[in-house]
Amino acid sequence: MDEIRIGVCQLESEIGSEEYDPRPANMAHAREAIDEAAAEGAQLLVFGEIYLNGYESGTVGHRYAVAERDDDPYVAELIEIARDKDVHMLMGATTHKGTFPGDLYNSVLVIGPAGLLGTYNKAHVAAFSFDNGRLAAEKVWWSPGFDLPVFETPIGRIGVEICYDIWFPEVARTLTLKGAELIVNVSAAVCGFETSWDHMLYARSLENVVWYLHVSVVGRQKDFELFGGSRLFSPMGEVVAEAKRGEEQVLICSASRSKLIEARGTLHPFYNRNPELYSAVTESKTEQFLALANSAHPHAEAMQTIS
Repeated sequence: MDEIRIGVCQLESEIGSEEYDPRPANMAHAREAIDEAAAEGAQLLVFGEIYLNGYESGTVGHRYAVAERDDDPYVAELIEIARDKDVHMLMGATTHKGTFPGDLYNSVLVIGPAGLLGTYNKAHVAAFSFDNGRLAAEKVWWSPGFDLPVFETPIGRIGVEICYDIWFPEVARTLTLKGAELIVNVSAAVCGFETSWDHMLYARSLENVVWYLHVSVVGRQKDFELFGGSRLFSPMGEVVAEAKRGEEQVLICSASRSKLIEARGTLHPFYNRNPELYSAVTESKTEQFLALANSAHPHAEAMQTIS
């Protein structure tokens, strides 16, 4: 298949409380977007970060987490929709793997007519402060994933990132080297970071010569305003489709394998790599910290030996 038609579902997502389960309303709203996108020929439908359960559900997130299994009621409903519409979907959700270890994950469910094809669990779970004193405290709610899978589907090889993952260029490079033809970043893009997203999205697409899609939730969730900013970049770093900022929108766009081959045949990004120079990238954090400590304090290694 040369061309894949994509339905970008930039939607508002309700959040949960002690008394309110947001999943039925979010699922109903998703169905409307799916109907609209499928009617326009979309083959891949993408929703934002934790769309299904509400990104800012916070302390009650465990109440509304879904299981990473075909028989979870919400996963089963999404599979039924995928079969009925003959589409694939990337759905942002808080998930769990059962009682052991019992952790929650910030995930993307990859679903198609064949069922649950897999789950990507966010590898880089944010923990930092904003200029106004607000906190990104994701590590309070979610544990990190430890794999960067590329999903083989009938419509192409798809790599998935979640929001803050984009700050780590190794993620997109790893997905590309594993054969991804389209990388999708599913996010809850917060107002104030618009310029950062502009630069990083361009860089990740062009440096990997890959189709790169960003899809965000939009609207207000507690103290955070999510601006959307969903868009598709070509393998040459061009914005080929962009949703309105600050508004809900179902945007239809297309990515083609032939343009990917043309771009890579022109730029030769992988032939020109020199991995022998990049060994520091694969060193463990402990190895790096010790090397830095020893370089900053010339006698540190000797002191460690004496002690």
